[in-house]
Amino acid sequence: MKPVNELPLYLKIADDLRAKLLLLPVGAPFETEQALAEEYGVARGTIRQSLNVLVQEGILTRAQGRGSFRTESSNSQYNVMLTKELTESIRKFDENSALRGLSVTVINATPAIAELLNVPHNAKVRRVTRIRTVDGVPYAYCVAHLRTDTVPAFFKRDYKSSLGKLVRYDLKVHIESRHCDIFAIAADETVAQALSIPVGTPVMKIALLVFGRDREPLLSDVFFFPSSQALHFEI
Repeated sequence: MKPVNELPLYLKIADDLRAKLLLLPVGAPFETEQALAEEYGVARGTIRQSLNVLVQEGILTRAQGRGSFRTESSNSQYNVMLTKELTESIRKFDENSALRGLSVTVINATPAIAELLNVPHNAKVRRVTRIRTVDGVPYAYCVAHLRTDTVPAFFKRDYKSSLGKLVRYDLKVHIESRHCDIFAIAADETVAQALSIPVGTPVMKIALLVFGRDREPLLSDVFFFPSSQALHFEI
């Protein structure tokens, strides 16, 4: 039986589509309802609900007979260019932080991850999940995906600080730039369990995309923070 508090499918798809949409320049066309329905294996009505969420957020516009296009919201999303690692840009005033639940696995890329990293669908990518805590209480759940063709393999024992530092300094991978999107979502079952909060609780989601030379995407890293956390940004 589906849990009472589980997010509806159209909201989960909307989260996926939002991540793809925010990578597009303003004015760029977005995929059609039919194409998205086939990609996700759902009815067009479900996709229509998902797209309506993005329209309400102000980052998508739909024109009859012309299609859907990326728009710029004045109040829902903010692009942030980071000058340092995200874990250094977000400073906890309580220094008793620790890392737990670190997992490094190789999986087949989902359509959304394949799009982000510019790899074929079902290509092998490296998935890294971890939970950061303060005094044993979770304050961040982090999920990263890295290309296996351009980023060398590493193991849990190699992870000593931030993933960005590991890639840049230990694996010697050149990082040219980073793109960061910040928005609020409702915690799904996975995020809620990781952060020890109820399903549906508002969380801040920071999606970071790291590029190498020639704007080649190298890794996608997503951070989820509960609304109870106070974060200090240095950008």
